[in-house]
Amino acid sequence: MIRKILPMLFLLLSSNTILEVQAEVLPIKAFASLPDTSSLSLSPNGEKLVSLTRIAEEGNKGIAVELTTLSNGKKKVLLFTDNSKHFIHKTFWKDNKTLLVTTYYPDERDTTLSGMFRVNFKTREFRLFIIDTETGNVSTPFKKSFLKQFRILPSNLASVVDVLPDDPEHILMSLPAPKPRTEMEFYARIVHKVNIINKRHTVAQNRINNINSWQTDRQHNVRVGQSFKDGIVTTHIKDLKTGDFRELWPYKFFSEDEVQVKGFGQDPNELFISAYHNKKRAIFKVNLTDPDLKRELVYASENYDVNGYLIYSSATNDVIGVSSLEDGGTVFFDEDLKKIQSTIDIHLKDSANYIYSLTDDMNSYLLYSTGDVESGTYYLGQRKPSKLQAITYRYNSLPPEKLVKTEEYHYKARDGLAIQGNLTLPNVQTKKNLPTIMFPHGGPQARDSKAFDYWVQFFANKGYAVLQMNFRGSDGQGITLRDAGMKGWGKEMQNDIEDGAKQLIAEGITNPNKVCIVGASYGGYAALMGVVKTPDFYKCAISVAGVSSVYDLVRDNRNPTKGYNIVEEQVGELGSHLHKVSPVTRADEIKVPVLLIHGDSDVQVEVKHSRNMHEELESEGKDVIYIELPNEDHYLANEENRITTFKAMSDFLDKNLPIDTVK
Repeated sequence: MIRKILPMLFLLLSSNTILEVQAEVLPIKAFASLPDTSSLSLSPNGEKLVSLTRIAEEGNKGIAVELTTLSNGKKKVLLFTDNSKHFIHKTFWKDNKTLLVTTYYPDERDTTLSGMFRVNFKTREFRLFIIDTETGNVSTPFKKSFLKQFRILPSNLASVVDVLPDDPEHILMSLPAPKPRTEMEFYARIVHKVNIINKRHTVAQNRINNINSWQTDRQHNVRVGQSFKDGIVTTHIKDLKTGDFRELWPYKFFSEDEVQVKGFGQDPNELFISAYHNKKRAIFKVNLTDPDLKRELVYASENYDVNGYLIYSSATNDVIGVSSLEDGGTVFFDEDLKKIQSTIDIHLKDSANYIYSLTDDMNSYLLYSTGDVESGTYYLGQRKPSKLQAITYRYNSLPPEKLVKTEEYHYKARDGLAIQGNLTLPNVQTKKNLPTIMFPHGGPQARDSKAFDYWVQFFANKGYAVLQMNFRGSDGQGITLRDAGMKGWGKEMQNDIEDGAKQLIAEGITNPNKVCIVGASYGGYAALMGVVKTPDFYKCAISVAGVSSVYDLVRDNRNPTKGYNIVEEQVGELGSHLHKVSPVTRADEIKVPVLLIHGDSDVQVEVKHSRNMHEELESEGKDVIYIELPNEDHYLANEENRITTFKAMSDFLDKNLPIDTVK
């Protein structure tokens, strides 16, 4: 297995070259298996490493929270799930001894509160586990007697506001009121100071109006809340002198006035916010003592929204960078870290490289490197003396030499809108007249980049060209592209996908008689709508957890008692016109084979969407296959279900978009 290696400035593994070899056809499990390792993080003192590790033993398959003591390499499992019902969400350190783990499982609520209003919705139940990494003891933060006071048990019992790293016994957590009298009180949140040893609770911040989220400053004081009412989002900031909350920056959802608090600086009056700059999100700094709240630009990208989180120095307690950028990598403001990042980017130039999990002494860190042909390598770095060592791979069976490159691909939609996409071509001698998969992303407010995508590599490995496109409505490239897709389901958004295929055909890359459309979630909707809207263009469609009824989507996600509903702003107001852009009501127009796959416990897109679509297609005598995945939510988190999905897609494509005729 060959991975990219840094030069002599750092500790090497073996070689700094990648062999050019022809990609071999890999087994389905190589792509469909869960990551071998993910979500690494260092303890604050750098002595321990925690990761999510895939367990593949017969009769004992799942994901483990695994702890490694770096001084001796000893490993131990702290928590395990077989991913049949419970799933691990994330891990994070409270201090050098205590690890916090959040888990979730899909569920449904149907409760009437005091005859006033009914709580009826599908939900993900989040839970928090507190692990003593020295003893292995696992506990939860709540006594049964405390939870019994709730008329309806909160679905999120894992909302940590602040880990209070200097207080070994306490954390701050956000919970709703135990006995809400109104719907507003039901959604408002109270901040509790929770003793993780004896499970006692005190209120650190009481409920205020309808504030539903809270943040602390760098001194661990509750300082910021955010409320939502009648389509208006408002930021509430506590004044240090008076203790009163100021209401700032109200904005309507999806407007250019949007302001999101990213965090405080070391100075408790220095606030970092995300706001629009030249139609794209950027990071600004505001002095809260300034009457005009003048915004000082901290970082902006010319091409993309800056959606990263703030990186802090444990030495100075101040902001030193921004991570998770849309254009890849980390941006540091600290000069020394900026040089390290620059050196890494030079030598891992085809990857996005994220320095994170800096230790308290700022000397050790983790680096995650990923790219189109880099399925993910984790490095352990050290500043003095300078060294960097690869310690694990995200996918052991998918090294760079077995993957294929992805290139940016630009085209114009029929109305002239510029669309940026990503084209992955299979490793074949002649890259012309290829069978092609159009692969729109979910969301739809998401964005595809050149980052490693196991779906794309799977299709390309089979021999298909794959086009991902950031159609109008996609996020990350500014408000103009995002807003162009508002209420555009089944309309211009759909045209953008088809127009990409037409350009590939015009350039001779794609065989016009061998185009299939595949997607998950919104992408699944786009796949179904594609073969409805242009029944003679695509040769097949695959929808995984896809929406089939836009009418049901809006109806199920709106609150009829409110004058403003986000889903109506984004998708459209409830009405019969939504049936026209719903594949389930137009099943008779579909002429090509369809594969439907859906998890029976999906909270994001209810399984009824695929069940109803299957029923309609069958009643019309169409060529359809439906596979329902047991105990599966929206994200194919269970490995057996993921393998089932990929095997079904492989068989379906072999039959309906065969490659053996390609010369």
